[in-house]
Amino acid sequence: MKNLILCICISVFIVGTTLGQSGNKELEKLRNGYITALKNSDTPVILKMYADDATIHHIDGTLYTGTSEIKGLYDQFFEKNKAEIKFENISEDELADGVLFYHDKVFLDLDTEDETVLLEVVNIAEKIDGKWRVTKSYRWPIPGK
Repeated sequence: MKNLILCICISVFIVGTTLGQSGNKELEKLRNGYITALKNSDTPVILKMYADDATIHHIDGTLYTGTSEIKGLYDQFFEKNKAEIKFENISEDELADGVLFYHDKVFLDLDTEDETVLLEVVNIAEKIDGKWRVTKSYRWPIPGK
């Protein structure tokens, strides 16, 4: 009986790990691309990660909609900053076929700041033409940080 329970637990772990990784690989690829593009101040590469009609709800309350406004946001940011970023995933869920929700803690190191800027970000991404594209991004500072 103990062997049967152990075998079931191992099977559940293996299946759960395999299923979890299949979605994570594509999301991790999206995150890693963003990390590299931000480090290189590469607005064109970042724009490829967003849908043409994407919306960013920024930490200051400003709403940026569409490629032109999002390009302006990043161009302005890169004029003033060099940055490196790290993500800590809090949760993710496939909301529907080809629609993914993910929530991250973000650690943003700016060359203009002495301390790491801590944010929370919730994104909704859709699979468009075979690639994940962010359609909605909600960002806010972590309280007390």
